[in-house]
Amino acid sequence: MSVDGSKTTSKKKKRAALTVNINGTRYDVVRRCAEALGYKTTTENDESFIIWSDHTINAERCAELKPYQRINHFPGMGEIARKDCLARNLQKMQKTQSDEYDFFPKTWTLPADYTTLMNYYLDLKKRRKCKTFICKPSNGAMGNGIHLLQNLEKLNMHDNLVVQEYLERPLIVDGMKFDLRIYVLVLSADPLKIFLYDDGLMRFSTNEYMPPTEKNLDNMYMHLTNYSINKSSETYDNCDDENKGSKRSIKYLKMWMASHNYSFTILWNSITDIVIKTLIVAEPYLLHTYRMARPGTTSCSSSSVCFEILGMDIFIDRKLRPWLLEVNRSPSFGCDSKVDADIKFDVIRTAFSLLNLKPSEKWRALAAQKQLSRARLLKPRNNLQRKTQFSVRKTFLRSQLHELRKVSEQTKYEDKNSGKYHRIFPARSSKQPEYIKMLNGAFKTFLAGRGSMLEQKSHHGMLQHLRESELLDMLQQCEFEEQTAQSQSSVQAQPKPVPKIQPLAKLRPWSSPPVSPFLFSRYTSSPSSLPSNINTSHAGSEHNLHSYGERARRLRMNDDMEVSMRKSNALLLKQIDSLFKNDRETTSGTPDSQETFKKDLSQVARKPQIQKVPFRSKKIVFNSIIKYKNKSMLSCSINNLGENSLDLSRRPIRAKKCCHNRFCSCPELCSRLGNYHIKSSR
Repeated sequence: MSVDGSKTTSKKKKRAALTVNINGTRYDVVRRCAEALGYKTTTENDESFIIWSDHTINAERCAELKPYQRINHFPGMGEIARKDCLARNLQKMQKTQSDEYDFFPKTWTLPADYTTLMNYYLDLKKRRKCKTFICKPSNGAMGNGIHLLQNLEKLNMHDNLVVQEYLERPLIVDGMKFDLRIYVLVLSADPLKIFLYDDGLMRFSTNEYMPPTEKNLDNMYMHLTNYSINKSSETYDNCDDENKGSKRSIKYLKMWMASHNYSFTILWNSITDIVIKTLIVAEPYLLHTYRMARPGTTSCSSSSVCFEILGMDIFIDRKLRPWLLEVNRSPSFGCDSKVDADIKFDVIRTAFSLLNLKPSEKWRALAAQKQLSRARLLKPRNNLQRKTQFSVRKTFLRSQLHELRKVSEQTKYEDKNSGKYHRIFPARSSKQPEYIKMLNGAFKTFLAGRGSMLEQKSHHGMLQHLRESELLDMLQQCEFEEQTAQSQSSVQAQPKPVPKIQPLAKLRPWSSPPVSPFLFSRYTSSPSSLPSNINTSHAGSEHNLHSYGERARRLRMNDDMEVSMRKSNALLLKQIDSLFKNDRETTSGTPDSQETFKKDLSQVARKPQIQKVPFRSKKIVFNSIIKYKNKSMLSCSINNLGENSLDLSRRPIRAKKCCHNRFCSCPELCSRLGNYHIKSSR
């Protein structure tokens, strides 16, 4: 109701809220994270913005998603999440890059590697060495089916197992063995974006550690650190203090190492290196599967519909060397203690915020889909209008500029809202070229023939060498070329009467001179050769893309000078030939004939005064020496084409012997005179 009692017709529209589908998860922490960010949770299979599932997805499920939706799994992540696939892929990379992939224990996959394993065991037996092996199911989880063996003859060759050498010398803290559970966020696979959470969990065993023997091999509370196993132990300490209990924060490890004069920074850098190298192994599979499921979305600016939070288990030995044990694509987000609740809540909540979802993306995606369907159904009205090469190039450059700006904005948002996540790939350190080389090797190793094709666009975003200013320069150059082409076509349509220039090929029996650097500069000029006074740094520089009058005027003056130079050169050669011919007819040796020849040649070599031209170009010297009766005389000189003036009246420079370099712009004079050539100044 209004003040006067009349009903108001306008109503305020409620802002649409983001929705999270939690139908496929059993963890309450996902719901609490969504509510903390102001999202609505639902259990219906509708068009939610975020879909959280505790189970893996296939490529078909990924293909069904709308552009504005996000799901917490990548199809193809099983290549490193399954124990047997992880071992097989790491061994392949170890064959090609043994120095880089030495961060996992010796591993055998049964039944394929049964013979190799038994030969290794028998060799140890001959040398009277006893080692312990840990056996895991190929696709097991939560510590189910894990057992230790020292006598491998008890193994069944038909079992699907992963056998590893047991690491017998762990780093002991408070008398217990432990491992680290670190959380890694893969935000995109095209291009690859990896974030590492700065905190994590220390998972302790519940019995004091002792080296493995035949008597204590069955004591899983001593040798294993899995929470699902140790929580049933009588000595399990479920303490809310992050510095005590059977599950602690990595902050406690940092304090403990500082108290024992150990460097935690070196250890964490080594763990970061392991994470990047492990996901480099998975990147060819992720990229190939994602592009097969969602073709046409290979742009670096298009947001990925998939993201994933991985839980990696890291073992640390006595020498503070980290080892990769396994990768979990569905880590447990159960919160049984305060340490669990704090860390896992922040891991999921920050991951949701890094997705940068907006309610407007839904209707924008629907509008783009309708526009695409209309473009497919409706035919263009005028079929005669075809896109020229300039319009196609401008469209491509503008799309690249739009993508680059979108990527830049997304990167700024991620850096601002990353929280405790730290971007580790693309790396901002000196190791980035090494990681790119490993990534190229991974594509060649795993995808064979398809690797080279996908490698060209695998890291388009991370290898983006072009900057925004350079793209703007390329757009300016493209529009200038289009204007030049249009002006040339209009001139050709209405030709003006010009004096006919006799080509040099008819005057002399040699080939005509090549195109000079002036005429060739407009086709080969780089963006850096454009005028420096044009502002291309700010984002709204499109309105400056059509200001090319000054540049076009300068290049047209270059063309006019080129024509006049060739014309004067042709006339000069013709007159010199006539001098040679007249001199041969007269009697040689008389002083009168020599003086007459010098006087005539001085008149020929005299150049008209040329007006100073205000333009900037490279310096070029056009000198040639006519060798006549053992005397060197000037034939032509165009010297010192400087920044502000063109002066043809300067004294010529004597040319050196011909070296036949690529700067020689008059090869017919070079062959005519033998020992002399046109020398370019530096």
